[in-house]
Amino acid sequence: MQANPKREEFQARVERIRDEMRSRKLDALFVMQPTNVWYVTGFWEFIPIRIEAALVPLEGECAFIVSKNEYEYAAKASWIEDIRYYTEFPEKNHFQNPYDLIVEVIQDRKLERAAVGIEENYMPVGEYGRLKQRLPNIRFQDSSTVLQRCRMIKSPFEIDLLKKSGRVATAAWAASMKAIKPGVREFEVAQAARDAATRTAATFLTAPEDVNHSPITDGVQLIQAGKRSSISHGRGSPNPIVDGDMVAMCFCMTNQFKGYRVGYSRNLAVGSATQEMKDVYKLLYDAQHAAFDELKPGVTASHLDRIVRERIYAAGYGDYIEHRLGRGVGLDIAEAPDLKEGDDTVLQPGVTLSIEPAIYITGKWGIQIEDSVHVTPTGWEYLTEPAPSELPIV
Repeated sequence: MQANPKREEFQARVERIRDEMRSRKLDALFVMQPTNVWYVTGFWEFIPIRIEAALVPLEGECAFIVSKNEYEYAAKASWIEDIRYYTEFPEKNHFQNPYDLIVEVIQDRKLERAAVGIEENYMPVGEYGRLKQRLPNIRFQDSSTVLQRCRMIKSPFEIDLLKKSGRVATAAWAASMKAIKPGVREFEVAQAARDAATRTAATFLTAPEDVNHSPITDGVQLIQAGKRSSISHGRGSPNPIVDGDMVAMCFCMTNQFKGYRVGYSRNLAVGSATQEMKDVYKLLYDAQHAAFDELKPGVTASHLDRIVRERIYAAGYGDYIEHRLGRGVGLDIAEAPDLKEGDDTVLQPGVTLSIEPAIYITGKWGIQIEDSVHVTPTGWEYLTEPAPSELPIV
């Protein structure tokens, strides 16, 4: 039988999840958080306004519960064979209440008296109460960190998707540089970036199954010019770009490929830059590379944050730090670990990170250099293209 890389990848994910379940003495894991559902099922394009859930039993086949309007798409996109739907209207042989369907799946798997993990940090109290009422003999256990731990270490399959996402992001940056000139408004640059990102993503959709995926990037492009560049998460506005502006762009919300996102931010000056702009950019570039010099298996997340903050404070700009050094990247915009004081996660091969030192001077300008990397057995490699060593001026 011909190998199916997608099926092999998702079966391997399930086995990693089951290893975590065994360590916690769980008989099954009930997954509802949308990106965790994506991770388990491979169906990443559903709209999470209705209950979609996956059941991972310790033994046997997984089950995927969807609303009827997602069923056809799920059947084409997911690797799971046992996909069941509920309706929003009476239909013969189908439940109208998703909890009735959940109970049916659990009963089919003989789990009525089992230890079942749930995601308490996502599941609303009311929904948890309904499950407890319908399944009074199940021993529910909070297992919110099971998928977090599994997702933190990326497989080669996922690294490949993140590298493609990195190329989508860099295409958006290249298009932005071409579009920026005095008089152009921020949102117009954002439109050019998204178009380039989408067209680049489309070049990677070549497998027959990709007819069920979209290359169109979602989210709102972050771009701020002039004094607005000190806003760390400002969306593209009608603000016109003028000579002398600092322009800050973050592609974290809009670049992705098959649901995977990298962290990627860039700055440029329009027409000319002050010496302080150039100096602060160089400070952040050197600080980022100081983190890279330390990055390898065995280093803690907090250590990288600490050495960068010490450099920025020593240069007199410590009061203008607004956020941690970085975070994990993957299916969510921010994943574990956090590169910050207090997160002493020991980095391992397969961890994927954004490294994003930044300085924001309110009423003046802001600069952030952000790249994504993955930890290898001997060090690290870029998922995005390296940042330029000097502040770009266009």
